[in-house]
Amino acid sequence: MTIFTSYYAGEIRGEAVSISLYPPKGFQGKHLPLFAPTPELLKWWKSSASDTNAEQEYTRQFHEILLSRQQLIDIWVAKQEQNSHDMTLCCYEKTGDFCHRHQVGREVIQRYLPKLWGGEVGLGTVTKEKMSTNCGQKIIFPATYPPQVLSLIKKCYELGYPVKCERLECGYYQVSLNGEDLGVWSELGVLGVLSGLQEKFYRERLIPSVAMAAKTKVKNNQQDIKMPSWVLVRDTQLEVSALVDQPATEELNPSRAETHVVEQMSLL
Repeated sequence: MTIFTSYYAGEIRGEAVSISLYPPKGFQGKHLPLFAPTPELLKWWKSSASDTNAEQEYTRQFHEILLSRQQLIDIWVAKQEQNSHDMTLCCYEKTGDFCHRHQVGREVIQRYLPKLWGGEVGLGTVTKEKMSTNCGQKIIFPATYPPQVLSLIKKCYELGYPVKCERLECGYYQVSLNGEDLGVWSELGVLGVLSGLQEKFYRERLIPSVAMAAKTKVKNNQQDIKMPSWVLVRDTQLEVSALVDQPATEELNPSRAETHVVEQMSLL
């Protein structure tokens, strides 16, 4: 069994299962409201600007909705492990457009049924998100990436860090920068990594070459530290301050301890 996602007018593989709030008229497949948005969320989305900020807020709210349905989702997941027929979870938006079905694929199918995940039908040939940075660079990533991830990738490029994020079959992200491996991260983890690359403090800890350079710099700085000009020496019960490496032109003001020593030596 393989589980795909697609839109109603697109290619359907196996059984068509509607996960929109209201299936289209004449739809012959099954309806699964378990993965549909609430009427309130759908109404809010239609009245929003439908921009990146709205997509992020929609994703956040729908995530909370899925969490509230966790027990029912667990039951559905258990049933699919015994199912032998392919299915396609369908909604209205075309491949490449923002749609809650992509979130269902990430947060449910890829998380609980990774071996059954077939992805978005036609993803390899159609779905690409093209972004232009402030520097005029063109970035292309799958449009099914979460909007938060796409937004942070764009910011990294604008700051001069052309990060690469490859989503693996398990749903995690392989992150690299200029050929350096930055590790494999969950969706939450990759948000932290992309945010960290924008801050010098975290960047020095995330990028291996930068971390090594910072460590070497600290080591060199420690070696460059000179001995203080006054070195304390204890002779019997008398503390004497002796000058070390003082320039000849520097005016020396002997301490009380030094004066006492000089007086004692004059008596010898």
